[in-house]
Parts: sequence; structure tokens; C-alpha cells
Amino acid sequence: MGIPREYIMAGRITREVREWVRGRVVPGSEYLDICEKVEGEIVQRGGRVAFPTGVGVNSVTAHYAPQAGESGRVGEKDVVKVDFGVHVDGYIADTSITTTFNPQYQPMLDATERALRAAIDVLRRDRRIGEVSKAIYSEASRYGFKTISNLSGHTLDRYVVHAGKSIPNVYMPNLPTLKKNEVFAVEPFLTTREADGYVVDSEVETIFALVGRRRLGNGELDDLVEMIWKERKTLPFTPRWFLKDYKEARLLTLLKELAKRKVVRSYATLVEASGKPVAQFEHTMALDEEEGLVILT
Repeated sequence: MGIPREYIMAGRITREVREWVRGRVVPGSEYLDICEKVEGEIVQRGGRVAFPTGVGVNSVTAHYAPQAGESGRVGEKDVVKVDFGVHVDGYIADTSITTTFNPQYQPMLDATERALRAAIDVLRRDRRIGEVSKAIYSEASRYGFKTISNLSGHTLDRYVVHAGKSIPNVYMPNLPTLKKNEVFAVEPFLTTREADGYVVDSEVETIFALVGRRRLGNGELDDLVEMIWKERKTLPFTPRWFLKDYKEARLLTLLKELAKRKVVRSYATLVEASGKPVAQFEHTMALDEEEGLVILT
């Protein structure tokens, strides 16, 4: 069967954009500008944006996409995670990198990259998810850091970012095995020894996804559902992408109503529970029948 060529293309574009973004996240960079430029580079290279580009600064760990008009900037002591994905006809490649100019936290970034490499080393010879999780946790502990216990890597499927199997960053028994031809993302999240080591929901919601395409008998809501379906199907989106068609306040009101009717789901921004900084590195991989482990990104 082999890996669909669309995954190969998405992985190539993701690699190119990740290299492009390295060195461009510097003190003074605007969060919104980083995201818009990453998304522009994806499209320019022939891909489509798989989910809103996330910028997680310090304890902000996942699911934060800056909105139009925001003016937040990278500080000289920040830990900055950039998480983005590319899809080609629904086939998704997911990656992330972390940058800091604070020497205090560079060892944490180095340990996170080592944890990802340790996971890759295990995957070359063992497909049991528990062994991958154990490798990530052990490598983090060896260098004096904690993994985030309630965030995981995940399998991917066409138009689905989280496709069912999780790859935790702590060891858990009785986890399934990764199968041939499965595509999955491994993403260690590390934080300091003193941190609580888990994330909690904040009140901020900047990412949404269509749960299903169904008519509600309300023209305005139905029009928005059709627009989302046409642009995104069930892939995540962020309100700033639709501001050419809607005023922001009205759009948020409609999204809130769609969420209430369970047509749209929202993703709360996740923050480390004790407010400590978090680092993240991520690659998307596949288990090919002939080549074994292939790192797509």
C-alpha cells in the first residue's frame, strides 16, 4: 500500500516551513505576524493550513491562535512554541518547534528534543506505544524535567488531526500498538521539575471545528456552517480567517450558538497548571511496509 503521496508532499512542505520559521521568532516578533506568515508560507509552497497556527508563550501550552488586532510580542526571556500543520487534500503533517533567548530554559529545550529523538529510536524497532511513552518520560527525567502528563501525541487520518490512538508522554499500561501504514505525531511536552506537570483549560477559546454538517433551519447559521464546511470540512479553524465575511462580534456570537447546538466544538487554550514554562517539539511519522519508520516532517 505504501504512504500516500499527499502525506509525502505535506511532510515536505512542513519541513520547509519549519526551517523557514527557525530564526524568525525573535524578541519583538508579534504573535499574530508569526502565525500569518507561517500560514502564508504554507500556501505559497502549495499546501493548505491543517489547523490554526499556534503560538504558545511560556505556560501557554496549546490551542492558542492570535486573533486580528492582537499586539502581543515575544519577550527576551520567553519560551515560544510554534505549532503548525499542513494538509494536502486532507492528508495532514503536524509539527512544532520551540525557541528561547533565555539561557535559563535552553536546557529544557535541549531535553525536549532529546526526548523526541529517544522516541524515534524506540519506534525504529518497537511499535508498542507504551515503550515510546516510557522513552519520552525517561529521557525527560534523566535531565531533570517533567513531561506534561495529560498531553499526548496522536494518530492522524484524512481530515482528522486526532484520529483515535494517543501517544502519551508518561508511561501507561495496556496501550495499543501502532500498525503498519498508520501516520502519527509524537510530541513531547516538557516543563520544569517544580511544575505541576499537567495542563488546564483557560477561559480563552480561539480554535473551533465543525462537528458535523447539518442544517438547522436558521439561514444565518446554515450559511456559516456551509462556509466552514466548504473551507475546512471538519478541520480546525480560527475566527480571524472569516473576518472578510463577518464582523468579529457577530461571528463569535454565531459560533457560540453553533457550539451550544453541538454543531461546532471549541478548544480551550491550555496552560500549565502552576504557570511554569513548557517546551514542545513534534514530528509526524509513518510506519511504511517496506521502509519501516519514515519521518515525514
